[in-house]
Amino acid sequence: MKKALLLFLLLCPLTLYAYNQPSVYDFDIKHWNSADGLSSNSVRSVSQDSQGFIWLATLYGLNRFDGVQFEHFTKESHRHLASNSVTRLLHDSQGYMWVGTKSGLSGFNPLTLQFERYQILSEVTAIIEVRPGEIWVAADHLFRIQNGKVSRVQQILSQVSQLELVDEHIWIMGSEQLYRMDMDGNVKSYTLPAELIQTPVYDLYWTEKGLHIAGESGFYHLDADSGEVKKCQLPDQNSTAVYKLLRDSRGNSWISAHRKLFHKHTKQPWQHITGDELGSYPWFSDIFEDRDNNIWLASFSDGVYRAAVGNIRRVVPYQLDAVVRSVAVTPSDTLLVGGQSDIGELTADGQYHSLINAGQLGGGTVHDIYWPDANHMWLATDNGVLAYQRDTKQLKAQFDSLKGFTVRVLQADVHGGLWIGGVMGLVHYQHNTLTPFALNAELESRHITVLQQKDEQLVFGTTRGLYLYEQQRLSRLGVGTALYNSYITALQLLPGGHLLASTLDDGIFIRRTDNSWYQLHTANGLPHSPVVSMTYDTATDYIWISSHKGIFRLRAADLDRPNLDNLPIQDVLGPHDRQLGTVPGRCCNGAGHAKVAFWQQQYWYPTLKGLVAVPAELNRKADKPVQPVIKLVQGQQTYVIAAEQQSVVLELDDRNISIKYSALEFIKPAALQFRYQLKGFEQHWHDAAERREAVYTNLEPGRFVFRVQTRLENEPWSAAQTQELELVVPKRFDETLVYRGLWLLLFLFCLYGLIWLLRRNTVHQQQQLERLVKQRTQELENSNLKLNELNEQLALLTHKDSLTGLRNRRFMFEQLPKDIEHFQRNRESMQTQGKCVALIHLDLDNFKQVNDQFGNSAGDSCIQQVAGLLIRETRGSDYVVRFAGEEFVLVLRDIPLELVEQFSYRLNELVAKTVFNLPDGHRTRLTCSVGYAVYPLELLGGQLINWEVSLQLAEMALYHVKHAGKNGVATITFDQQVDAFEFEDSSHVEAQVERLLSAGLAHFDLKNTR
Repeated sequence: MKKALLLFLLLCPLTLYAYNQPSVYDFDIKHWNSADGLSSNSVRSVSQDSQGFIWLATLYGLNRFDGVQFEHFTKESHRHLASNSVTRLLHDSQGYMWVGTKSGLSGFNPLTLQFERYQILSEVTAIIEVRPGEIWVAADHLFRIQNGKVSRVQQILSQVSQLELVDEHIWIMGSEQLYRMDMDGNVKSYTLPAELIQTPVYDLYWTEKGLHIAGESGFYHLDADSGEVKKCQLPDQNSTAVYKLLRDSRGNSWISAHRKLFHKHTKQPWQHITGDELGSYPWFSDIFEDRDNNIWLASFSDGVYRAAVGNIRRVVPYQLDAVVRSVAVTPSDTLLVGGQSDIGELTADGQYHSLINAGQLGGGTVHDIYWPDANHMWLATDNGVLAYQRDTKQLKAQFDSLKGFTVRVLQADVHGGLWIGGVMGLVHYQHNTLTPFALNAELESRHITVLQQKDEQLVFGTTRGLYLYEQQRLSRLGVGTALYNSYITALQLLPGGHLLASTLDDGIFIRRTDNSWYQLHTANGLPHSPVVSMTYDTATDYIWISSHKGIFRLRAADLDRPNLDNLPIQDVLGPHDRQLGTVPGRCCNGAGHAKVAFWQQQYWYPTLKGLVAVPAELNRKADKPVQPVIKLVQGQQTYVIAAEQQSVVLELDDRNISIKYSALEFIKPAALQFRYQLKGFEQHWHDAAERREAVYTNLEPGRFVFRVQTRLENEPWSAAQTQELELVVPKRFDETLVYRGLWLLLFLFCLYGLIWLLRRNTVHQQQQLERLVKQRTQELENSNLKLNELNEQLALLTHKDSLTGLRNRRFMFEQLPKDIEHFQRNRESMQTQGKCVALIHLDLDNFKQVNDQFGNSAGDSCIQQVAGLLIRETRGSDYVVRFAGEEFVLVLRDIPLELVEQFSYRLNELVAKTVFNLPDGHRTRLTCSVGYAVYPLELLGGQLINWEVSLQLAEMALYHVKHAGKNGVATITFDQQVDAFEFEDSSHVEAQVERLLSAGLAHFDLKNTR
């Protein structure tokens, strides 16, 4: 169970978020991950095309999203996609989508889904549109694309990580300097602080305060006056990695940092979201605002979130228990809030004051509240009636005879006195005397749940039905209906004479002025149940109704309709909505009468996560109609349907088709319902519910119109939007008159042929035998082909580690000789450039302690995270091998010799600095030991040309680090007198090295980083 929902202001701490102050809790959110069909939980970028589809860049392909379904686009299905590891997306002004990957740049048209490949072959870290038709790309260098042609930006020669366009200037983040270039190519450079040089920078963002820099080493700002890049503190006064910055269209600021998401409403202090509020650790690689002002949060490891401003507010006082059971308005115009273990009041200025603590209350639930006067308050609880005196702050039992009884009702009698109801039945209090209701014995259940009085009518509900007391007579209501024995949860007597009674399991019963009953349940329009509260707003004529799953309302005037079927019910908070910090489908609870209160022009509801406030004057504009989209027609071939396409002509043999459609709805996607019809083929509509595919078989030639409609739950189909597509099924040649005539000729010819065949029976038998042999031969070839394909798939599987997805030892021992052969073919060029093949052997230190302390699943998680770290730090030409258990081998191809040592130290430091998250919520740190060697090794008499020796030297260096105390980097260096001939026999390398070490001709170059 998640922790209680608490959110603290960071820059200006207060004890409470006032009810009229915007809060992060006002956002409705929804979360999708791989369990919902997303190809990978690691999402790196978000974009939206002209049709409205959301596109998600993940580490395992590109995803198109309509709110429910994820469509995957991978390199295997689209060969012009540069890599499955997609890092950046940009939808330009011409409707074209640019896709940056770890292996280069691709582009595609979202309408036709056709990909193109561009001549950028390194990892893409940023894409911007400088002018219409001109795209700049940050990779290993800065590139410009115009009219499909790729060229280098010659003014910037260093590696580029991020780009930002501001007016007529382009800001460029280099590896060692920040540049500003105008459209004429003039460049001004700014010096970076030492901690920003050669460290990852994730975002550049411009606001009215200037240029901001988000990077691995923290948050920075370019001082416009001095031209210096200065480090800034995050709103919580800490310094950590920052990944993305955004100022949305409403003026709200978002900062994605390590394990925190900062948010700031306009003119409000900063707030931050942690794992308690979100349900998982916030660690967002991208923040994107779509055309409907929804905010999309792309997580490094937990899929994607959608945040949208909701219609309700959630208030969680700091001192109050998050579980609220009752609310009421006090005579002094404050809001009384009854929690599970605390009772206090909320003032109009947003201050919360505790009145009764858990020790005084004794853990009981408050069901109803009554004020005899402004200084006294009576509470209906699970232990009788408690009286609280404000001036002395004393709490005591009001009636000794009711101690130990659950009291649910405290309602003033219009004729004087007080009605008290609970498990002991109905009691009347007046003139300091308690009098049991005279007709308690006639009640089938004496457990009173609700009570309302109007004029001479007293209506009360029990756990076994509804009763009316009028003119000294008691009558049971709803005889002959399901109301007769129902558990009554709420009552509402309307001024016009209508009576509404909600039940625990049977919906709402409506008694109209003609004494006829109507049952409103989930089958005929009730949005969600069970209903827990009802209240009537005389100013707007709305009946507000709440349930455990949401809030809805209907107009009292609609109850005068002759037919109550399809009552227009307005969903204020539906079961598919989820506010930040809550789970879907959970809204309002409450006990007794104190389930809703009208205060400060808002309706207040108790929930398990604080209070929910809804403005009484909620003017809900009509939601943007949900427009269905026909995506494609699938037959023997695929017909992608563009946005404005009106018709499609099928191929001659396409008679069995499936039509895939959708609707772009990201707020309440689960509430969408569809129906479709193929006009000209059928007369009726098919109710498809949530299904998004129509299948037709054996279509005849002709013209048909496929129609699809979509609506939200509880909306009539008459208001649904329609999308149409004409399908043209052409006639095949075999369906024409000419074909039938040819059949007649064929019959005559066959008759003649039959006579001829009878004469040539022997020849016919021979031909039949040949055909049989040919058929068997073809079947054998097909079987061999399938067997070869299976063998190839098996070979691929044996080259991959099942836990980490890395290459395994078998792959390395098969691939490394090929790499060495490639190196030898280009040996002179490689030597001239000072390049080599580096073998780095890495082993996690004390890894057994992780398994012993946290379990094997924690150890597997650490190995997977280390694997992800090693992949991020290597180039596309390198490969990482899981050598054994917690041992890894990195093969760096064509790397400058002087960078091998630096890279090895960097890996050692990165592992030591990384905090590893374990599945049970714990975190731990690890260190590693690293040994490395290079190929070829320059020795006297030539170069060492045996790669197995290099691998053994790296392993010996690793074991030396282990024996020297671990957490270090080592390699073996040799004296210039050592001859390469010494290592001709790779089976005695260890003994030979030991001999050289003892002779002083070799030594370990060790660096400990503890």
